[in-house]
Amino acid sequence: MVSNNINPKYNIPMQAAGQSYVGGNTPSMQALDGQAVKQSVDNSYLANRVKASEEANPNATLGLTLATWYALAQAMDKFGPKCAGEYDKSILGKIGNFGDNVQTKFTNTTVGKGVQKVYHGIGKAWHWLTGKSKVAYALENTPTQAEWKFAKNSGAGLKGFLAMDTDQLFGYFMKPIDDVNKLEQFGYTKEQIDNVAKTLKGLNKTDKAAALAKEELKALGIKDSSIDKIFNKKGIHGLNEYSKHIKARKLGFRNLAEYESVSKDALGNIDKIHQALLKADDKMAISVSRKYGALGKVKGHFFGRKVSIPELRNKFTATLGKGNKTKLGRFLPKAFSYFLEGTTNRFAGGKLAVFMQAFIFGDMLANSFIAPKGEKFKTFMERFVNDFSYFMALPLAYVAMHKVGGMKYAGLDKQGVVNYRAALKAFNEKAKAGGFATKAEYKAAKNALSDMLRANVKNPITRMFKGIGRFINMGNETRAAYKSASKMNLNLLRKIPNFLKNLGGVPLRLAIPMAVIVPVIAKACTKAENKVFGKPTKSVLDEEKETEATEPVQNQAGNNPFNNQPTVIPNTPTNLLNMYKNGQKYQSPNSTVTNNVNNTTIINGEQKKDDDKVLEPVRTYIPSPVGVQIQGEDQTAGMAALARADLAEKQAMETLAMRW
Repeated sequence: MVSNNINPKYNIPMQAAGQSYVGGNTPSMQALDGQAVKQSVDNSYLANRVKASEEANPNATLGLTLATWYALAQAMDKFGPKCAGEYDKSILGKIGNFGDNVQTKFTNTTVGKGVQKVYHGIGKAWHWLTGKSKVAYALENTPTQAEWKFAKNSGAGLKGFLAMDTDQLFGYFMKPIDDVNKLEQFGYTKEQIDNVAKTLKGLNKTDKAAALAKEELKALGIKDSSIDKIFNKKGIHGLNEYSKHIKARKLGFRNLAEYESVSKDALGNIDKIHQALLKADDKMAISVSRKYGALGKVKGHFFGRKVSIPELRNKFTATLGKGNKTKLGRFLPKAFSYFLEGTTNRFAGGKLAVFMQAFIFGDMLANSFIAPKGEKFKTFMERFVNDFSYFMALPLAYVAMHKVGGMKYAGLDKQGVVNYRAALKAFNEKAKAGGFATKAEYKAAKNALSDMLRANVKNPITRMFKGIGRFINMGNETRAAYKSASKMNLNLLRKIPNFLKNLGGVPLRLAIPMAVIVPVIAKACTKAENKVFGKPTKSVLDEEKETEATEPVQNQAGNNPFNNQPTVIPNTPTNLLNMYKNGQKYQSPNSTVTNNVNNTTIINGEQKKDDDKVLEPVRTYIPSPVGVQIQGEDQTAGMAALARADLAEKQAMETLAMRW
């Protein structure tokens, strides 16, 4: 047996150790390049995060996901009412008041005064810089804005999630009630709902809808005589339309028109919604997926929810930082709310949204259960921080990206950006309506917009940063294509450039936060967690170790620069006998061999040309990329027998070499 190790004690694998070069082809290096590429892909952070969960049993993960979903959904049903009532007495208000007290006491200490002085100093320095640098001013004051509604809401963090949820809740509330249980929105007790349900029995679909519409108006405080008058004139449709006007006022809006105007853009009008909720009727609530009867109760338990007006109002107050005085007092309830949204999807959302977070928890728990003894808690904490730091970091990454994109406005102040966007909106409306009589008129207006955006900036460095901002914002806030009134027009082709910009810009703006910024933040948070709780053996940050190829890959003959190099033939007894049978001679490394292909000569293990210039020593082995691995001495009888076999084979080879 010929060992592939130099020394059994030091496990240093060699590829075909004990070999000599007698001409031919060398193993191909292309296979190593392919392996390197695959290794690079496999070692990506996201790929390793997926691999870190491969060992968990899928059935266990599914079971834990369902259990976690139910637990989170029901727990947040209990948490919601704790946000209701007067703000100061709600759980959010108490957290904010705690922050106010801490900051007030801390700022009165010597250390607190010093920290506050440093903080204000940094703020003054940055303010000075924004006054001197157009790029710094743009970063601070004129970020770009997404045009896609979902992107705007998601990137706005907790305000965006709350705006999306409120838009949905208001939509449910404004619809005509289709189930008697929805009378709970107006403060009806279970007994009152049961009494109304009895009056609906035996009615056909139309009469039942009319009875519910009348009961809804009655619950909103409208007299029976007025209800009958409306019904006689306009029927069920009239009742439902009238109830919408009353409901809009119950939500705190002046009238239905104001509600409809504000609700078109909940995020853009989030302060107006908050002001309306401050005037809303505290007795009102919003019921979602809660129906009357046994099956309705089951559905409501698993998927329904009820959100009171005071609860929704206090969530807005905390999110907008309107309930406390100090920065810490405003920050703590907002941070607490954002943490709950990130871990449950239920601070601003329904129970179906919990499934996504529940799956993350299920995977987290499944991998924690199979972790080695003593590492279960470390595994859970690492995965918890790693998973949810992604969610927490996404809005920050989104904001950072749009601040960098805002450099395209360098040279414009806030009002200048407002004026530019107004001009762009007017230009696009006119272009889409075919309002430009000629292409020359369109180009003139387009050039005027470009001049506004350039802002007469001549500094080459500033212009370079403006270019970076335009590149990131590619496909966003674009100018509409020219629309010709001619029958033989090319309007469809004119839209292609903007389509291509969107095709490149949208993936870019998704990739920058999700694939560039967020993984860096998540990895940093996870490493910080490892410092506190320790790194588990099976870590989500582990990179797959490089694996050694077990067999050399022979390169095919052809136009390869390595084809004229000597090939490797193992000096095993079988090969030596075959060489003798075929009339070939064995050449020891300490002998002379002439290679007719490249006119080189091997003398005592060195390659030389005809001019006696030494090229390089002959390689009798290829070092493995695997490092030295120390192994303990093995004194077993099996190892001793292998050592004797190695010695016998070595002596046989030396004898054969001397004979030839």
